[in-house]
Amino acid sequence: VYLPENFPFLENRIVHTSWLNTLPKMFRKRHQLLFPLLPSAIESLNLEGFDVVISSSTFVAKAVLTSPETLHICYCHTPTRYFWDHWQSFLKEGLNIPRFLEPFKRFFPAIFTKMRSWDFLSAQRPDVYIANSEYVQKRIVKYYRRESTVLRPPVNFKRFSTGILEEKEDFFVALGRLIPYKKFDLLVKTFQMLPQKKLIIVGKGPEMASLKILSANNPHISFVGFVPDAELPALLGKARAFLFPQLEDAGIAPAEALSTGTPVIAFAQGGSEGLIQEGFNGIFFKKQTPEDLCNAIQKFENMENIFIKNRKKIQRDMEKYATENFEKSFFEFVKKHYESSSF
Repeated sequence: VYLPENFPFLENRIVHTSWLNTLPKMFRKRHQLLFPLLPSAIESLNLEGFDVVISSSTFVAKAVLTSPETLHICYCHTPTRYFWDHWQSFLKEGLNIPRFLEPFKRFFPAIFTKMRSWDFLSAQRPDVYIANSEYVQKRIVKYYRRESTVLRPPVNFKRFSTGILEEKEDFFVALGRLIPYKKFDLLVKTFQMLPQKKLIIVGKGPEMASLKILSANNPHISFVGFVPDAELPALLGKARAFLFPQLEDAGIAPAEALSTGTPVIAFAQGGSEGLIQEGFNGIFFKKQTPEDLCNAIQKFENMENIFIKNRKKIQRDMEKYATENFEKSFFEFVKKHYESSSF
């Protein structure tokens, strides 16, 4: 589906949609309601006559049907989460559906079971895979039995690198949409145990009210809502450390923080594993508990002078993920596989 107001950068482009775009806007705005129709929609697209097709996929894009002579490269952000390893937590806290549909969630496990076969079979359609992290690379092997090359998502290094000019201030920072799986509640509970330390949480979302209640009586926990893009590099650059308590497939926010020279305290699973080097640009904690995160913060403080000393090195290490380097690597990957293909 295509809602022009959500994609202003496509204003002067020709956008081809599936038949789902003929549905009333109320459905197109809540694409979660269209879930059962997505496989049919992606398979209905006509991609005849193309030499190369690139799909950017978390679910159905990889399933697009191409001609035998077409090279199909899939940039996979993750194998479909709600079919495989995290479907229980997805049903519990991650499914963004209207409240009146909540009673029907009990039927979803059976639907997911049926859809796994389609998901696996459709994952065999791309000729080549790119994974957006080492973590996703492992998941692609486990669930799709396919090999892939890792190419992490691009970072606007030029913009965020300006944050290194800022003097450090006495606060920790976290950034993201305030939803359950992002684990902002873990941060609040942790800083309730560390009442003298300051935490700034950037972002909006449905958990805002409950998080504010959870942080009551602690004036050192601040919710600043949306921060304009122009102001974000300075905020990240001033922070002592960036907190990343959730499991993400790749994680762009910590890469943005590192581009300002700010170290990251991260949960030791997911995409952060390939991004954070313990003791050089960050600290890991292994359990998503306030106690474990408290210990990681203490460990960070014991090494903080080293991180400050290495600030420019931390930043320079991130330049390899700059947008222009990503584009160059992606183009070379496509060129290499197209020239070596037998199609």
